[in-house]
Amino acid sequence: MSETLIRGALIGTGRIAPYHLMAWQRVPDVQIVALYNRTVVKARALAERFGVDAAHVYADLDDLLARETNLQFVDIATAPDLHRAQTEAAARRGLHVLCQKPMAPSLEDAQSMLATCQAAGVLLSVNENWRWRGWYRQVQQHLRQGALGRLRYVRITDHHNVTLDRADRSEPPLLERQTYTRAMPRLIVFEWGIHIIDTLRMLLGDPQWIHAHMAHVSPHCVGEDRALMTLGFGEVVACLDLSWASHVPDALPSLLEEALFEGDGGSLALIPNRGDGDCLRLIRPLPPERAPLDRGRAWSPLVTQVWPAHDGDIAAAYQASYDAAHKHFIDCLRAGQLPETHAGDNLKTLRAAFAAYQSAAENRVVAV
Repeated sequence: MSETLIRGALIGTGRIAPYHLMAWQRVPDVQIVALYNRTVVKARALAERFGVDAAHVYADLDDLLARETNLQFVDIATAPDLHRAQTEAAARRGLHVLCQKPMAPSLEDAQSMLATCQAAGVLLSVNENWRWRGWYRQVQQHLRQGALGRLRYVRITDHHNVTLDRADRSEPPLLERQTYTRAMPRLIVFEWGIHIIDTLRMLLGDPQWIHAHMAHVSPHCVGEDRALMTLGFGEVVACLDLSWASHVPDALPSLLEEALFEGDGGSLALIPNRGDGDCLRLIRPLPPERAPLDRGRAWSPLVTQVWPAHDGDIAAAYQASYDAAHKHFIDCLRAGQLPETHAGDNLKTLRAAFAAYQSAAENRVVAV
């Protein structure tokens, strides 16, 4: 793509749209020139906030695609069941597509989206920004450098209460923020666990098998709000323990999941805020020449290195993952390369998520 200025349209102006628009403002020589939302009032409010001309705000997607003839791409930030129709409509107009995760509610839809974009000669990539969180990039660097020796085990745990009643009986937070989630037949794994699965794929490669148990706790939603998953990555086993329906103490502000990576040569832990900030901790044995002489010890002396996971500004750290994901998409468009999360790759993340649902339904290990 040789254009100096790349123009795009944002499709969907819901809760995450401001993060997308802020990210696009930070990518050099990119401009969002049009907005679409079925509830046009929301789109107009964001247009005013982010400096998009009100004449380019639409309540009809076909109208936007017909009138905005100078676009090069669309950023689709709508609910999953809308992605296929919107992606294929954009592709037929010759527009590249960045699509919000999860890519589609079925493998059939996702494969059709990819085939349509390939036939049109346009790029389809998935906005899977979790893997762009700075602390997971730090973990990736340590693993690539062999800091832990041979990796053996990974555990990621995060429990919250966003689907159960509040003390004042008001609407649960998730259902208040994203009302469409109330009726989703697949919930925590499809909306959140898929982030973690994709991040694990970045760090460990593709899983070969998965075993999952899921539970539906809250009466306010249709889908599952607890999930325990075990995934096999060759000799590495990963355990994901996720809940949106846990009565837990109010946590200090953090964006980190509690994560542990154990290898033959050391351990690496992501530790959410315990009062002194989110941090990344590397624990390894002292080399023999530095270890105290004590033949009676049954354990090796350890040395710990600690890094802050981010600079302490949680809002900025959250936005930074969108900034990095969006910039990567544009950089790849300009270079004619496939992004990390191009649709062909993200299909593997989607397959793993659907394998988890199959495993939970059949109570057995499922090959991915």
